[in-house]
Amino acid sequence: MKTNPFPIAMPPVMPLTLPLSRRRLLAAMLGAGLLPLHAGVAAKSAPTAAPTAAPAKHRYALVIGNARYAVPANALVNPVNDARLIAESLRKRQFDVTLLTDLTTAQMEDAVDEFATRAKDADLALVYFAGHAVAVDDVNYLFGVDLALPLGEVRIRTAQQSSLSLKRVSQALRRSDVRARLMVLDACRTNLTRGAPSAGLVHTVPAGGELIAFSTQPGATAEDGFGNDGPRHSPYAYYFAQGLDDLPASAPVENFFKQLTGDVQVATAYRQIPHYASSLVGTVTFTSLADGQTPAVPGGKPGQAGRGPSPTLGRDLIKARMSAWEFEIERGAKYLDEPRLASLQARAKAGDVVAMTTLGLIAENGEHVEQDYKAAARWYQRAADQGFAPAQTYLGELTGMGRGVPKNYNVAERLFREAAEAGHRRAALDLLDVRARMGEPMDPREWMTVLQDAALNPLGMPAPGMPQIQGLPDMPWMRAPVMRTPGRP
Repeated sequence: MKTNPFPIAMPPVMPLTLPLSRRRLLAAMLGAGLLPLHAGVAAKSAPTAAPTAAPAKHRYALVIGNARYAVPANALVNPVNDARLIAESLRKRQFDVTLLTDLTTAQMEDAVDEFATRAKDADLALVYFAGHAVAVDDVNYLFGVDLALPLGEVRIRTAQQSSLSLKRVSQALRRSDVRARLMVLDACRTNLTRGAPSAGLVHTVPAGGELIAFSTQPGATAEDGFGNDGPRHSPYAYYFAQGLDDLPASAPVENFFKQLTGDVQVATAYRQIPHYASSLVGTVTFTSLADGQTPAVPGGKPGQAGRGPSPTLGRDLIKARMSAWEFEIERGAKYLDEPRLASLQARAKAGDVVAMTTLGLIAENGEHVEQDYKAAARWYQRAADQGFAPAQTYLGELTGMGRGVPKNYNVAERLFREAAEAGHRRAALDLLDVRARMGEPMDPREWMTVLQDAALNPLGMPAPGMPQIQGLPDMPWMRAPVMRTPGRP
C-alpha cells in the first residue's frame, strides 16, 4: 500500500463539553429541523433509502451508418454493417429503433428532427453514428454521403455548411425534453480508418443529462475494421454489440462504456482508446432510471469483476492485424510529405502508437529527415511502453545493433520475446536470430515452426485494395542490418 510522503497533520479531536441537558435539547431541536447544524455539534443523520430504479418505458434509438460516400477516396467498408449490428442489439433491449444508412447531410438533419419529435418526453434516447466526421475549431461535424471533397481537404466553411454538427443533435434532443440522452460516435477514421488523418474528434462537454461517447480518444482516429480475418465490423461496433448483449440490466451505462474501452483497446493493441464524457444525473441503465446518485462499479454489481475483454478473440485479431499495421508503418515512412508528417505528429500526440512507430522509422531511415537513431529509439520506446508489438520489435532491432541505445542482446531478446508472444511474426524471426548470436543452440523444430508460419502468413503484406510500395521487400523484416546468418555478429 502506498503511503503519503507528506502526511497532513490533523488537529486533535476536542471532546464535547456541553452539559448533558443542553446537548439533549440541541439534539431534539436538530431532529425537529428547528436548528441548523453547528460547527460545535455533531449530529447523526438517518440513513437514506437507496433510490428505486423505475423502468425506462419510453426508449428510442436513431442509428445511422454512412459508407457509400460520393468521393471514392472517402468510401468506407463497414459503417452499414455496424449500424445494422447496433440496431439489432438495441432492439433486443426493447428500444424503438430507427435504422438509416447512407444518408446525405440534409437527410441526416431531417432524420434528427423527426427522431427528436418521436422521442418527445422520452426516458432515454440514443443516437449512434458510424461514418466520417471531423473537428473544426472545437466543434464536431458529421458528414453525409454527399460530401463533395476528400476528407483531408475539408475546411471550416465546408464543415459548417455541408455537415450535421453534434451540437445540433444535442439541442434537438434537449428541446424534446428527453430525460437521458446518449450520443455515440464511431467516427473519425483514416486510410483503412474513418476520418481525416490530421484531426480526430475533439472532447465535447455534455449538457446536463447527457452522455457523449467517442470510439477513440480526443484528437485520435478510429479503425474501420479488423481486417480480412476478423468480423466485418469496426472494433468499437463489434464490442458495443457484444457488451450490450452481455450487460446486466442493473449496470449503469457508464459501466458499459468503461468496459467497452477495455475491450477495444485490447483488440487494437492500445492504438484506439475509446472515450466518453457524462453529465447524467442519478443511475441510468439501458432499461431503467433512478433519481438518486449511485456510484458506478465496473462490471455492474459492487464486488463483481467486470466482464473483461475476450482475450482469445482479442489476441487472434491482434495477431491477424500485425502485418497490416507493419505495412502501414513502412508505407507511412516511405511516402512522406509535410501534411502527412504533421498528421503523424498530431496522431502521435493523441496517443496513436502506429503514428509513434512510424515517426521512429522515419528517423531511423533518414530518407526524409536527418537520420537520428536516438530519436527513433525514443519514438519506439513510447509505443513499446504501451505494449505495441511492432514498436517493441523495431526497438529490439536498434538495441541488438547498438544504434541510438547501448548494444544489449539481453534487452533485445526480451523485447523480441514480448512482441513474439503478442503475435508479431517478425519478432519471432528476430528472436531466433538474436538467440543464435547469444550462442544458444539452434532448435531446428522451432526454426521450422516460425518459418512455416511466416510462409503461410507473409509479413508486412498490404490488405486488399492497398497500393504496393515500390522498392519495399516482400518481407520488410529482411532489412540488411537486421537479418544475418544465424550465429554471426
